[in-house]
Amino acid sequence: MVQSRLLFSFVMLFMLVSCKIDRRETVDRDKFTFRYTDDTYLFFRNVRQIYYDYQDLPQARWHAYRLSDRYTGNQRPAINPVIVVDWHNQQANLLVEANEPLMEEPEIVIREKNSRSGTFYSYSLKERGRENMLEFATKIYEGIVAENEFMIKYEGTFHPLFPEEDDADSFRVVMADYYRLTRIF
Repeated sequence: MVQSRLLFSFVMLFMLVSCKIDRRETVDRDKFTFRYTDDTYLFFRNVRQIYYDYQDLPQARWHAYRLSDRYTGNQRPAINPVIVVDWHNQQANLLVEANEPLMEEPEIVIREKNSRSGTFYSYSLKERGRENMLEFATKIYEGIVAENEFMIKYEGTFHPLFPEEDDADSFRVVMADYYRLTRIF
């Protein structure tokens, strides 16, 4: 009885520590790849998939995973990363999905404020290639880890991208899962 409680306590401690493991990881762009291995996909499906809404796209031979806790409304502009697994080619892509208010925008423009220096950075996503979307989402991920502030351009003015702390964390979690899936982490 004591051994099983001790084992349970150890497992819970390990799980709590491992949930935040990506907060100190740096993204090595030299490791950018779209390939996954059987073991990383098995881990994703057995451990991480429960946190995602799953969509099967059989004609494309794809599976799409959208974080269940993401913002799904249309009252404000929002973007969400989506993990798309091309199981036929053993590749995983990261898509940046915009909600309805952003559909008419010609490009997604982000303004990021560095929390330490107060410096503003601006970057955009105009071309929707998989490399461009991964680089764009990675910049946001790095800013989230650095605890920077984000604004998104909508109808000519900037609005908060992550008005709730959970919104930024949801974005971070999907990115970390993608990086683990493709062995960037």
